[in-house]
Amino acid sequence: MKKKVVLLALAGFFLSLGLGYVLTAKEQEKQKLPTQEHTVLVGKKEVTVKKEGKIIYQYYYTKDAITKEVTEPVPDFLEGLNRRQMQSIYNGWQIVYFSPEKVILRCSVEGKSSEVFVLKEYEGNLAVFTEDIDKKMRLKELTKVPISVLPDPERQQLIEGIYVLGEENLVKLLSDFTS
Repeated sequence: MKKKVVLLALAGFFLSLGLGYVLTAKEQEKQKLPTQEHTVLVGKKEVTVKKEGKIIYQYYYTKDAITKEVTEPVPDFLEGLNRRQMQSIYNGWQIVYFSPEKVILRCSVEGKSSEVFVLKEYEGNLAVFTEDIDKKMRLKELTKVPISVLPDPERQQLIEGIYVLGEENLVKLLSDFTS
């Protein structure tokens, strides 16, 4: 009699353990979190970025939990790169999605989503402007970096204006221009 009770108790324990595992696995499968990385495979060929594709930058702001997206065409220097090469260039970013037509990059930004800066040319130098809610530009800082020393593509971008989300990204971009 004791043996039957022990065997019955063990069977019940293992049955509930197995059932718990199956239910947990199904629940995790349903949730498929958006932070999972995904690469589209094209046959057995290595997946690389196409010139006609687009890059989507997702900025997650920690202080107000808002994600903003900026979509841009693929720059010339990224054309033909694979996922590993892209990751080495975008150190600190998470590659959320990777295909020849679209790459989604995500980073966390310490700060609020309302912090928008614009890098532009002003009086021949690199300048930082802030943009308020009414889209009015205010000069925040005028650097001593003449845009004439920059390569043509970067100079053209500065004439049009480079939008930067968050102070952390602004600091990184300014350091790129001043080094």
